[in-house]
Amino acid sequence: MTNNFDIERIGGTDGLQALEAIVLRAGNTALKHFQQGVVPEKKPDRSPVTIADREAEEIIRAYVLEAHPTAGFLGEETGTHGDASGLRFIVDPIDGTRAFVRGFPTWSVLLGLEAEGVPVVGIAYMPAARDFFVAVQGRGATHNGRPVRVSKVAPLGDATVTHGGLQQFTMMRMGESLLRLADACDIARGCPDFDGYRQVLLGRSDAMVDPGVQPYDVCAPAVLIREAGGTFSSLKGEDTIYGGGAVASNGLIHDELVAAL
Repeated sequence: MTNNFDIERIGGTDGLQALEAIVLRAGNTALKHFQQGVVPEKKPDRSPVTIADREAEEIIRAYVLEAHPTAGFLGEETGTHGDASGLRFIVDPIDGTRAFVRGFPTWSVLLGLEAEGVPVVGIAYMPAARDFFVAVQGRGATHNGRPVRVSKVAPLGDATVTHGGLQQFTMMRMGESLLRLADACDIARGCPDFDGYRQVLLGRSDAMVDPGVQPYDVCAPAVLIREAGGTFSSLKGEDTIYGGGAVASNGLIHDELVAAL
């Protein structure tokens, strides 16, 4: 793994800004639907999807296919396109659709970029909360244009830990892990989707535990957490976004947290 991503591969600073702009455009399009209210549909896996999910993904997908025709693409709603061996854009058009349809302002638009399988760019936009995060491998992370760093709280017994929904734990047969987490930390708070990672990035929480996730849920958060000085891994401590679950922390409590789970 390299320590710095060469942003010339995406057109340099201008290319990065273009990606930021397209995420903003997609998020603002979704925000209009959020403000008006939408009726969700059910996908085969029973998860909800809305017109806002589809429109936001199509905005990003159309841009990526035109601006980066040799890159691969993975989107929650449209699946895979192109070659994944070099650059691949990974998109969750609305992370937190359940929150979206119920009026919670905690949903986000996530765009991640892999280079040879390594997450190297992460952009997260929360239009209703007015939070915008950007990170590039080796260049740090920002929140609304200002550098952001994780907390320095340790040990785990003193830490605040955010976590995904209870059903994520039960569906993954991790109910006992949730109880161990509650005993091991100072307090555990439910904070699903990217919102849990946001709390870690802003230093309000010291870790996020996120079972039952897909690569498009965690590619962008992985880069953001690492570039803010934290650690990101699978639930087993592996350096991957393909482990079916994720743990993000300030780094100081990471090994303790993985062991507790």
